Amino acid sequence: MRKKIVSGLLIFSMIGSMILTGCSGGSSEKSSDSGSSGQAESTDSRFTYDGKDVTLNFMFITGGENEFYNETLPELVHEQFPNIDIEVEELPSDNYKSTIQMKFASGEGPDLFEWWPDKQAEPLIEAGYCLDLSDLECIGDFREDMVDSFTFDDKNYAVPLGSSFLTTWYNESMFEEAGISEAPMNWEEFIDCCEKLKSAGITPIVMGDKDAYVIQFGIYMTGASAIYADNPEFDDQLYTGETKFTDACWVEAVEKYKYLYDNGYVMEDTLGLSHDQARQAFIDGRAAMTFDGSFGWEALMAEGAAEFERGLFMLPSNEEGEDMVYNLTPAEGIFGGANEGHEDAVKAVMSYWFTEGTPLFEEWAKTNDNIPAHNNLSDNRELIQEYFARYDGLSTIYNLNNAWPNGVSDEMTAKFQEVIAGDASAEDVTTAMQTKFEQVK
Repeated sequence: MRKKIVSGLLIFSMIGSMILTGCSGGSSEKSSDSGSSGQAESTDSRFTYDGKDVTLNFMFITGGENEFYNETLPELVHEQFPNIDIEVEELPSDNYKSTIQMKFASGEGPDLFEWWPDKQAEPLIEAGYCLDLSDLECIGDFREDMVDSFTFDDKNYAVPLGSSFLTTWYNESMFEEAGISEAPMNWEEFIDCCEKLKSAGITPIVMGDKDAYVIQFGIYMTGASAIYADNPEFDDQLYTGETKFTDACWVEAVEKYKYLYDNGYVMEDTLGLSHDQARQAFIDGRAAMTFDGSFGWEALMAEGAAEFERGLFMLPSNEEGEDMVYNLTPAEGIFGGANEGHEDAVKAVMSYWFTEGTPLFEEWAKTNDNIPAHNNLSDNRELIQEYFARYDGLSTIYNLNNAWPNGVSDEMTAKFQEVIAGDASAEDVTTAMQTKFEQVK
């Protein structure tokens, strides 16, 4: 299993030093006199598709306005390949996984789809649902560490969309009002922030716990330092039986997150709030913080009912004097479905999409909220740069469920909803996780 903790100094250097350079070639490069009936005169002759007319189904996770996926992608693909149409289908996060899995099992899987790396992708690949994309030349233009997360048995199955991190979005005006001048760097400082906000009559945190998946955001951050600072090999050892989710470090991670609810730092009745509603509450100035990710950029930087400067910091679970580990992970990748007869069309589209210099690549690069994984793209967002500068030199951890088989994270979030409702303990959560792990590993 891959090591997930890496040097934050290396990551920051890679992200901060990249510059935009010229065009590179794609795997679909062919002569302009190929005679393809599916090629328009004004298109790029390097990218052709000589097959029959085909409609490719593309499925992705709802989030933001998605103009690129819904409009730009189908339009520019059809301009380049007149005999390829893209049919777009977006699904909410809470049933995205189950829908994709059912579609593949019934023989109606998508031709292109967003999916997660590492252990989350393994079942689909083992079932033969994913197309081997190893011969796409453009994959060589992406950071090797990101590509590795979508590589199994030396075969690549996706193009990485970038990297992202879980984080605490905060309202700088509310922090100033409560007398908080600096982002907390340990658990004691974070709880002090919550107390100061609460004493000032400000709701410290809002979460949309009706959508259970958001519970991962906070627990993965508390888990980063509580578990992996002392034992970077914890996940490897889960599979050998040396560690368990019921170990004290995992109970501590869940207990700390539970503490925020028990002490009234999280807005009441969050089980009735969706993720979108919590984001809206934050930008409207109804709470000082929300646990989310860099992937929430569009929604959380939008104008709301209140005007204020945003800030970002890692939710620290480390005690004073202990090492902090922060979250930085591969984001989703674009996979191809192994649907008979569509393979060449899928590869043509992906080569055109992810080869630097094409109109489709340029539009994607402008709208992609992820931290770039392409070697020649940089992220110039000031908040992102400040975030990495703050934690420069610290170790990072992938999203924790990257190393888990499917089902464990769902068990964790469902059981923590019971914690919020007052019907379960931290030990109940970790016991449920261990039981599920033993069933599916």
